[in-house]
Amino acid sequence: MSDSKSVKHSRSRHRKHSESNKVLRTVTFVLTPFLVLTVVCGVFVLGLLKPYNDFKPYLNLVFNEENKQTQGDKQVSIYHPDDAPLRIREVTNEETEETHTMIYPYYGDFYGTFTCENAGMIDLPIYAGTRLDVLEKGIGWYNGSVYIGNVGNLVLAAHNHTYFYNLPWCKVGDIVVIETDYVKMTYIIGEIVTFDENDSSYINPTFGHDRLTAYTCWNNGRLGMSKTRIAILGDLVSREWKKVEVAN
Repeated sequence: MSDSKSVKHSRSRHRKHSESNKVLRTVTFVLTPFLVLTVVCGVFVLGLLKPYNDFKPYLNLVFNEENKQTQGDKQVSIYHPDDAPLRIREVTNEETEETHTMIYPYYGDFYGTFTCENAGMIDLPIYAGTRLDVLEKGIGWYNGSVYIGNVGNLVLAAHNHTYFYNLPWCKVGDIVVIETDYVKMTYIIGEIVTFDENDSSYINPTFGHDRLTAYTCWNNGRLGMSKTRIAILGDLVSREWKKVEVAN
């Protein structure tokens, strides 16, 4: 009797073990594809994060309606009242003794346009200032440099994923035109340089010498922030003053 009970008990344990194995195999068979799919999706999402971060500024530029409206009305500035007086000054060329009219912008004002046809950059808006809020609207004029029209180093900056996306396409010998309501400045690119963000030599004043310095972040062709800058250095070809009508 004892042997018979032992055999029955052994068979019962074997049957329970077999049933447990079947359940485990079933669960494993069902869950494995889901686990694999979860891992694959996770890897895919992680892989998309870097491209998304690179192209996020483009999405903001395309789908941000408020930003579009701001760009469309170039004279709007949120930094001074709409009825603020024009800052107009007569300047005299000491060599020729000719007098010309200059209009000085308030911070955030639309200031002029940037054109380099050979690089596909046509009438890009320039605004006064280089803080992030200004660079969202267009190219920024560095207010530590000379006003457009004055003799010296005119420094402009913009993001490499928006308004200066084509700047690395500029070549030595290309013509760049900076135009405002009171003057048209024409430069020829004489040099293209790269430099560290802490190197201020290219944005420093050039006393008595006209130069255009336009720069952006440089990632060897990739988008995004960088500690390296690429700049075009232009020599002045002509300075054409315009007649400014001043309302009484």
